[in-house]
Amino acid sequence: MFSFLRKKLGTSHSLAFLNSAQFLGALNDNIFKLLLVYLLIDVQGADKASSILSLAGAIFVIPFLLFSSAAGVLADRFSKQKLLVLMKIAEFTLMTLAIFAFAFRSGWACYTILFLLATHSAMFGPSKYGIIPELVTSDRVSRANGLITSFTYLAIILGTFLASFVTEITNRNFPLTAGFCLLIALGGFVSTFGIKKTNPQGSKKKFNLFFLSEIVKTLISIHKKPHLLMAIFGSSFFLFIGGYTQLNIIPFAIQSLGLAEVDGGYLFLATALGIAFGAFLIGKLMKNSVELAVSCLAGLFISLFLILLYFFSSNLYMVIALLFLLGAFGGIFIVPFDSFIQLHSPHEKRGQVIASTNFLSFVGVLLASFALYLFSDVLSISSAGGFAIIGVLTLLFTIVAIARLPDYVFPFLLRPFYKIKVEGEQLLNKQTMLILPNAQIQDIFFLMCQFPDIHFFIPREKSKKPFLVRLLYSADFIDDTSVISLEKISKDLAEEEKMGCLFLYDPINPTTFEKRFNIKNFILGDTFRLIFVKMERKKREITLFLSKKP
Repeated sequence: MFSFLRKKLGTSHSLAFLNSAQFLGALNDNIFKLLLVYLLIDVQGADKASSILSLAGAIFVIPFLLFSSAAGVLADRFSKQKLLVLMKIAEFTLMTLAIFAFAFRSGWACYTILFLLATHSAMFGPSKYGIIPELVTSDRVSRANGLITSFTYLAIILGTFLASFVTEITNRNFPLTAGFCLLIALGGFVSTFGIKKTNPQGSKKKFNLFFLSEIVKTLISIHKKPHLLMAIFGSSFFLFIGGYTQLNIIPFAIQSLGLAEVDGGYLFLATALGIAFGAFLIGKLMKNSVELAVSCLAGLFISLFLILLYFFSSNLYMVIALLFLLGAFGGIFIVPFDSFIQLHSPHEKRGQVIASTNFLSFVGVLLASFALYLFSDVLSISSAGGFAIIGVLTLLFTIVAIARLPDYVFPFLLRPFYKIKVEGEQLLNKQTMLILPNAQIQDIFFLMCQFPDIHFFIPREKSKKPFLVRLLYSADFIDDTSVISLEKISKDLAEEEKMGCLFLYDPINPTTFEKRFNIKNFILGDTFRLIFVKMERKKREITLFLSKKP
């Protein structure tokens, strides 16, 4: 039957079925976690709400820390589609056991199933995200991520609502609510058969019990891609913010707004709806590009809304509005980071990179649980005060991100104010070194607007102090007396799909130029090309003239 279903549904709708499987899995995770919290609050009392939420959050995170590395290895060695099917079988089995755990109102049984459900989600993650570039073309990855993220948070919205709703309409008949989770798991299992079969990536990587060393090795192996590392940390920080908001919202509703715990569950709908909206919007707007600068700017707004929650904590309507805006800019924050990770990770270890990202992300969720415990139980800080503290931390992280991603932020800020044209762009090839004479520091950012993947080589002069340029990863300073091989440098950059640019403050003297930079001819054939750039400015219009001669 399932082979017939796969044949009929084919490959054209694979992303839709992946989205369906992910949606139903996220829906189940959120319903089950909240049902567990409601059950245990019912057993232990409302005064234990923060403790129950902290413990449940920590238990859900631990499998992501323990098994993310192994999940990444599996994703790189085997067919991701087959792994997704197996994970859904595991989810169905766990929801069957959950009915009995809820019937006996057993805390340890509920926490055990929560741990195993989180293990399933940890194993599901690298295959789920790693398969996206195998299902769609590279120019559709951002849009696909926007859809996946928006539907994930629609699942959180619906899951948050349904957990509260089914608890009320069943009069807190928790075994019956677990049966509802079982039906959702069945739907997710069926959805995986609509995803086209994918081939293994051919990795021979083996499991390592010392998973921390594997995570570290993976991160070290991509250290030459500093923007990729920053994207990983940005994606992870989002889970810290989201995890804390989800955990803190129920105590916040009880303390600041005088609502019941179930009503607090409804309150998180505003944030989840905002994330779905923001993720969908940025996925549509980015189209073929990935703008990390958008994530940085969104981080500034996230910090603002978190701080404002403290000042308007007793105003229900303002709280709802702020939670929606917080979510919307959260969706805008996360999609560029996730898209960048998928596009720029090495193909043969994409699963391991995503697994490392998952590991760090759920370290963030674990830290969110710890932060909730620290603020509420140890320091006796109100839940509203906790939001303000997280807002300040988000502001500090965003400032660091801007400082680490100036290659993306500065050009992004310039583009609305300048129109940039290129004459002679047909002269460029995969191995090109641009030469920019009579240059000024701001020219760097104009070139970066047109050529995002460009690396600058700048003579170091005592009279010049380009502080902003020193922040750039895509700039190296060379001594006036240096003799470098531009051909070799350009070849190395071409392997990283980048283009070089020699930045010169003075006009070109052909004799000294050839001698200084070890060049026999200005043009070294079709393999390696030196292209000279002349930049003309007319108010807000900048034209780059490319030619083979200085």
